[in-house]
This record gives sequence, structure tokens and C-alpha cells, in this order.
Amino acid sequence: MKDEKKEYLVSKELYAETVKKNKMIGMVNMVIFSIGLLLKYIGMSELGGHFIWLGIIILVYVFGSNMMAKYEMKKHQLK
Repeated sequence: MKDEKKEYLVSKELYAETVKKNKMIGMVNMVIFSIGLLLKYIGMSELGGHFIWLGIIILVYVFGSNMMAKYEMKKHQLK
């Protein structure tokens, strides 16, 4: 039982670290989206489009990373 509890606590810590890291990445991603929209607004639509696509790719990465961390935590959850 103690080994299961240790595994659960370790996975819970990893999940918390992942969520904290992804929150920071999300803040940077909002800046990237803002730059892309600003560039599109001032007429540099090709460069702005690249920034927007970069933001979408980062958003998918963050979402996938959170889901995988949550799955790992639930896999080790105490029964």
C-alpha cells in the first residue's frame, strides 16, 4: 500500500509541475497571439499569420501535455 501511495504522490507532484509550467507557456502564448493579431491589423498579414499558427501549435501542445499528465495521475490514483 505504501508503494502505491508513493507512486500516487509522485504523479500528483509531476502533474502540479506540468500545470504550473503550462500556465507560464500559456501566458507567453497569449503574447504570441497578440503579436500575430497586431501584425495582421497593421497590414503585415503574412507574418501575422505565421505568429497565429505558432500560437495554435503551442496551444495544442499545452492542451495535450495537460491531458497526458492528468491521465498519468489518474492511472496511479489510490483505489
